[in-house]
Amino acid sequence: MKRKINRQFTEEEKAYIKRNRKILIIRSVLMLGFLLVFNVFAWFIYISKVNTEMDIHALSWDVVFSEGGNAVKDVTIALDVYPGMEEYNHSISVTNSGETSANLYFDTKSVTLFGTELLTSSMTEAQKEELLRTLLPLTIEYAFANTVVNQSHNSSFTISVNWEYESNTYYKVPSVFQYDDELTYYTRSGNNYIEATVTSGNYNTLKNSLYLYKDDIDSYIGEKCGEYQNTNDNSCLVLHGELVAEQSQAGN
Repeated sequence: MKRKINRQFTEEEKAYIKRNRKILIIRSVLMLGFLLVFNVFAWFIYISKVNTEMDIHALSWDVVFSEGGNAVKDVTIALDVYPGMEEYNHSISVTNSGETSANLYFDTKSVTLFGTELLTSSMTEAQKEELLRTLLPLTIEYAFANTVVNQSHNSSFTISVNWEYESNTYYKVPSVFQYDDELTYYTRSGNNYIEATVTSGNYNTLKNSLYLYKDDIDSYIGEKCGEYQNTNDNSCLVLHGELVAEQSQAGN
């Protein structure tokens, strides 16, 4: 059986142990500090590298709309229109020099006739385009050759305005039209159009249900456009919009 030996440290031994304990604590603190600084430094290097790679990738996004060699974004079409006018076409080229595909669309901001806005703020882009195709005998259409343009490829955007001279068609009276006692107004019953009794007094009440025959609406627009141009020295039809390119979610 082993005997337990009780030994008392001398004062010199106690002082030695105390000094070494302090040295051990200081070394441990220094080591922890060094590890903390090293890890923080490594983190900043990682973050800097990630940010640099993201910046370089962003610079690869390069879609340009151009017309006559000049970059464009906002589009304004101002026309003096009349029945039987020659079809108007306006084209803008699109070049994707970036490294990713792009989705293209046109944001119609405003369309005025006789200085009065035809669009409302609640309309979607599809509703705006439908209105411009169907509201008047004067049709306004626009489209991209390709709504998705891949990297290193081209596309184009074209606006066309056409006013067919003759057709047997009735058109709903647009909100911008004022009463004219020289016009014959109609109401619709199924596929039939019935002549209505309309006066300056009941015009606004009946307006949403009234139609005009094409010859009459042609004459009205042609006359009012001429008056507006002479009075304001501006085109009677003005379209404003913005060309937009967004990075395609489909990838390259």
